[in-house]
Amino acid sequence: MKQFQDRIAVVTGGGTGMGRELALQLASAGCHVAICDVSEENALQTVELCERRASGGTRISACLADVGDPGQIAGFRDHVAEVHATDHIHLLFNNAGIAGGGSFVEDDREVWDRTFGICWGGVYETTRAFLPMLIASPEGHLVNTSSVNGFWA
Repeated sequence: MKQFQDRIAVVTGGGTGMGRELALQLASAGCHVAICDVSEENALQTVELCERRASGGTRISACLADVGDPGQIAGFRDHVAEVHATDHIHLLFNNAGIAGGGSFVEDDREVWDRTFGICWGGVYETTRAFLPMLIASPEGHLVNTSSVNGFWA
């Protein structure tokens, strides 16, 4: 993709860190941005920061959603379609992730299940939910990101 002006991007985990920075850079380039996060406060802060950088007419939205919950991901997809009045997106950034797992010997399985539910299941479910919107776009890109925690896998 050579230009981002008037494209539509979806960023999971957009409330902080790499997700926030992705949203800020996309908004600065004139891209319409929809983020989700588990923290409403962080998501709203990202929206405010993006709106300061974006040119007039650039739509920025946030949705409270946990990528570990397929129902919430479906709700996020529906939010994007409604708020951005679209049947397609150009960019999907599967960015949400958590550190976790801990000790295989000492820690409870629930810790591992939550980590896999977000870091693997979240990517799977979000991609499945948004894939029809990517396919409907004349130009679509899927980007999966990981922090340094990806090296621990």
